[in-house]
Amino acid sequence: MSRIRWFSGPTVLALALVGTACRSESERAEGAVREPGDQTTVDRSAPPEGQDQKPRQEAREQANRVGEKAEQLAREGQELGHEAREQAERVGEKAEQLAERGREVGRDVNEQMNRVGEQTGALKDDRGSGAREQTAPPAAPRDQGAQQGQDAKGAQQGRGAQGQAGESRDKDQAGSAVASARDVWTQAAKDNDYQVSFNRDGSVIATKEAKGAGERLADEALRNAVGGKLASSDHEAVKKLNVTVRDGVVTLQGKVASTKEATEAVKEAMDAEGVTKVISYIRHGSSP
Repeated sequence: MSRIRWFSGPTVLALALVGTACRSESERAEGAVREPGDQTTVDRSAPPEGQDQKPRQEAREQANRVGEKAEQLAREGQELGHEAREQAERVGEKAEQLAERGREVGRDVNEQMNRVGEQTGALKDDRGSGAREQTAPPAAPRDQGAQQGQDAKGAQQGRGAQGQAGESRDKDQAGSAVASARDVWTQAAKDNDYQVSFNRDGSVIATKEAKGAGERLADEALRNAVGGKLASSDHEAVKKLNVTVRDGVVTLQGKVASTKEATEAVKEAMDAEGVTKVISYIRHGSSP
């Protein structure tokens, strides 16, 4: 037979009460054995000392690392934004320079087209007058008409030769004028310690070495400085010149009476504080 004995409900309850009573007596006995001053109560459910502090410390360290990473990303974002703004400003300035250059080229082209139109009109007028002179009277005899035709042909050839000679003289005079103007510019640059170069479009570029290693002045400050220098000139045309500044480069535009006044305007601009390069589009004399 099986050795397992089944107990009824009351029996089980009685056994539980007996067990509880025995445990209570055992605890009282342990309390009696302890020293009278030892009142320390041990919390068996509490974790050992330092065991719960380690996860907290790791959590704080991880939170600190996440915060440092967020700050680093924020700084990098600010730097990228600053660089993007600077690049956009540089692109905008370059676009303005190109637009200004395009406008200048457009003005030059218009001036050249106007001059070509005037020359073409003058040539048509000359041809019309020559044709009228060559027309023979309808009632003239044959021999007289032939003689008149030869005379008209000779006159036309004479006018052609005179025109070629006149064009040659004009070219020579224009070349001499350009050479003379360049000599004036070169001498003025030599007297005032800067260098000049000449572009095909007729502009003159004056440059000099910067003094010291300080920061370049802002464009607005340079424009004000150059404007103040020009305002002190004795020539009204120099005072009225248009001054623009892009990336530290000064551009002068307008018209004066002579090359000497143009060189004076460039000298005044070069004497302004912080100026190291001046581009002159100044027209002078009888230039259009």
